[in-house]
Amino acid sequence: MKDIKVLIADDHPLLRGGLCRLLELERGISVVGQANNGLETLRLVEELQPDLVLLDINMPDLNGIEVAKNLRTNFPEIRVLIFTIHDKSSYVNEMIRLGAHGYLLKDAEPNKVVDAIKKIMEGETVYSVDLMEHVMEHYHHMEIQYGRLQSAATISELSLTARETEILGYIVEGLSNKEIAQVLSITEKTVKNHITRIFKKLDVEDRTQAAVFAVSEGLFSLD
Repeated sequence: MKDIKVLIADDHPLLRGGLCRLLELERGISVVGQANNGLETLRLVEELQPDLVLLDINMPDLNGIEVAKNLRTNFPEIRVLIFTIHDKSSYVNEMIRLGAHGYLLKDAEPNKVVDAIKKIMEGETVYSVDLMEHVMEHYHHMEIQYGRLQSAATISELSLTARETEILGYIVEGLSNKEIAQVLSITEKTVKNHITRIFKKLDVEDRTQAAVFAVSEGLFSLD
């Protein structure tokens, strides 16, 4: 297995250095570069071709949102993990829209950063339940102000099977493919196959969008 190539983009030298030391101690992860602003991030992405960019939102020249937009357009194969102090729903919702694969706050435990990188490279998305609650508050506000964003859906209307419904519930809870497989006593491959069908039926692209849809449509709650 090749090491996961990570580019760290943050304008705080001490934080960049700490993250670099943390990740370099982890087997299977290699920090290939560090950027202190948005323009340098894009330059290093093109030069170094990392697998994942660990991206702050507040940066000079180009902020993290602008960088994420550029990466989605020009480097869609590169994963993006947002690492920031901002927990506002507007930021989280924008990063979901831009297809960021994860969103962690800077007070997260170090092992959470490492785990998030590995999970993202395995095809999962990583958003904490606390952040998802912020997103749902944003959706609720939009519904009150502008009316229902889309017509309410039901399990039967979506043609979800009992097993797909069960797995969707576990996605809302934040369980990984491996954890779902263990709970249901099935293989990870089987879980992935079910999730692929769920995405198609919900017309979403990833786990986070599936969870947001499921909660906003009242199929599940975050309680």
